[in-house]
Amino acid sequence: MSLINLDMKNSNGFTLIELMIVIAILSIVTAIAIPAYDGYIQGARLTEAKNNIAALILAEEEYFLEKNQYCYDDSDDNANLSNACDNLWTASKGDGGTVNFIYTVSGAGTSYTITATGIAGSKAEGLSDSHSN
Repeated sequence: MSLINLDMKNSNGFTLIELMIVIAILSIVTAIAIPAYDGYIQGARLTEAKNNIAALILAEEEYFLEKNQYCYDDSDDNANLSNACDNLWTASKGDGGTVNFIYTVSGAGTSYTITATGIAGSKAEGLSDSHSN
């Protein structure tokens, strides 16, 4: 009976090996999860660009119906682009309540290319998307 009591007294808590195994497993899971999460976040930020490009496409078509030409501005300033398009379009804000992309429209005649480029120093730095008609 004394052997059973001895085993019960020594079995409190975890051994060092058990703790090291748990830490190793958590490290592996973290190493896999963080890059996957970063990819998910970048995809969400690109959604901001795609939504603004879609709104800008509509503004371009409306401008074309009124003026028989597209509005162009490649000055890397969203306010200038909005003014060039008779304020038919304004960049919507992304996460954090800020605009994370610069939108430019280049082209000639009856064609245009819209480009969204992540602002340096913003959460979308290095990301870009474009659309041509």
